Amino acid sequence: MDLRYLKLLMLLICSLGILTHSQAQDNSLKIHGLSIGPGIASSSSTTAKSGASLNFDISTIVNKHILSVYFNSGIDLNAGGFDEDFTEFNLTYGRKWLVAKDLYFEGHIGFGLFSYNIDDGAASILFDLPDSTIGFPIRAKLLFYPVKRFGIGINPNFNINSIENAYSANFIFQYNFD
Repeated sequence: MDLRYLKLLMLLICSLGILTHSQAQDNSLKIHGLSIGPGIASSSSTTAKSGASLNFDISTIVNKHILSVYFNSGIDLNAGGFDEDFTEFNLTYGRKWLVAKDLYFEGHIGFGLFSYNIDDGAASILFDLPDSTIGFPIRAKLLFYPVKRFGIGINPNFNINSIENAYSANFIFQYNFD
């Protein structure tokens, strides 16, 4: 297993542990919802073509503030025969607004770990880039709730960082516990 994925997995486990511990200690902090979604991804690279992405988030609400642990990963298939992939693990702050009956908009900003790799198909890396850096995600969700706890919608994401800005747009499914 790649070391950076192991680091991300450990960070996710620790964050979920903190959320669970906080929930057990204080009844006001509860897991609000889970969302997951497949989508398309790209980066600011001039060689990048559209690829695939998958995202996941777990959120809690404190008063009207949404706090989320957010994971997103994508791969771009390029014309030059090499692949670009990115993985991001973020903590985000957001708010939720009612747009129309059963239609909600959420906006999120935050920070986290961003990892990027370009593989030319050989044993070497094509470009000499750092493996990871701090990223600043900007996310939105437009969710329609056909039933009280289950929503479907779209989730555009943008990560600003010092290596390679990454974009993704996902079709998401969200389940709310409250």
